[in-house]
Amino acid sequence: MNNDYLLSKPYLINSEDLTSEDIAAIFEKARYFLEDYPKQRKFTDLKGITVALAFFEPSTRTKLSFELAAKRLSADTISFASSSSSLTKGESLIDTLRTIEAMDVQMYVVRHANSGVPKFLQENTRGVILNAGDGKHEHPTQALLDSFTLWRHFGRVEGLKVCIAGDILHSRVARSNINVLKTLGAEVALCSPGTLLPRYLNPWNVKLIESIDDAIEWADVLLMLRLQRERMESGILPSIREFSKFYGVSLEQFSRKPDLVLMHPGPVNYGIELDYRVSSFPNCLIQTQVTHGVFIRMALLSLLSKFVAV
Repeated sequence: MNNDYLLSKPYLINSEDLTSEDIAAIFEKARYFLEDYPKQRKFTDLKGITVALAFFEPSTRTKLSFELAAKRLSADTISFASSSSSLTKGESLIDTLRTIEAMDVQMYVVRHANSGVPKFLQENTRGVILNAGDGKHEHPTQALLDSFTLWRHFGRVEGLKVCIAGDILHSRVARSNINVLKTLGAEVALCSPGTLLPRYLNPWNVKLIESIDDAIEWADVLLMLRLQRERMESGILPSIREFSKFYGVSLEQFSRKPDLVLMHPGPVNYGIELDYRVSSFPNCLIQTQVTHGVFIRMALLSLLSKFVAV
C-alpha cells in the first residue's frame, strides 16, 4: 500500500472527482483497515483532527457509518442536526459553517436535501468537505462501498455486467454508481419504469433493459434501488403491486440464476424491491455493503486528512 498517495482533489464532492488511481488507492486503504482492524481496533490517522458530522437531512446508516469510521481513526467528532440548530431560527448556511469553523473543525461530512450544498460549502471553507449525499445529485461514498464490495467478491470490477434497477430518476446512488462503475471498467445497464428514468440517458451511454427477467439474464450483478414512499403515493407509478410485479426480484426469479449477486443501498422495502427470503442467500451482499461502508469511509477520511491545513 502506498501511504504517500494523494487523492487528485482535496475533497470529495462528486464521484466524477475520482480517477481510477484514486479509487485504487481508496480500495487498498480500505482493505488494509478491514484486514488489520481485528488486531488493531484503533488507528491514529485522524488523531488531533476534529470532524463535524453536518447532517442537514435525516440519516441513520450513513451517519452512524461515518461516525464509527471517524472514531476508529481517533478523530474528535461533533454531530450537527439542522432540526435542532440555529438554521431553524433563520441563520444562513454560511453563518452555520463559520460558527463550526470557529470551533477549530478541520473536516466536514455533509448531507443535505438540496443538490449542490457540499460544493457550495467547499467553495467557502479551508476545511475538507466530504459529500455524504446531496439531494438527487450524488452519493459518492455509497458508490465506492458498492464497487469495493464487488472488488472483494469477484477480485475485480472491470468487465462485470452490473444492472441498476428501480427509481433511477430520483436516485443519487444510481448517478454515483454509474460514474464509479464505468471508471473501473464495468458494463452498466439500467432497468426501470419509463416514469422513473431521466429524460436524457445519452451522457451516461448505458444499456437500457426493459424487464427485470431480462436484467437477471444479462447481469452478473443486480443493484436494486429503494423506492421512496413519496414515489409510491405521487401517481408516478400505477401501483406498488404493479411495480413489484415487473421490477421487484422474487425468490423464483432469483432461483433461476443462483450465482447472481444482489445488492441494495438500504434500507430495503422487502416485498417490493426484494423478496425477504432472497436476503438469506450468500450472494445477497446487502449486509456486506454495510460492513464495507465503515472501512471505505475510514479510507476516505484518512486519505483526505492529508489535506488538512496545519
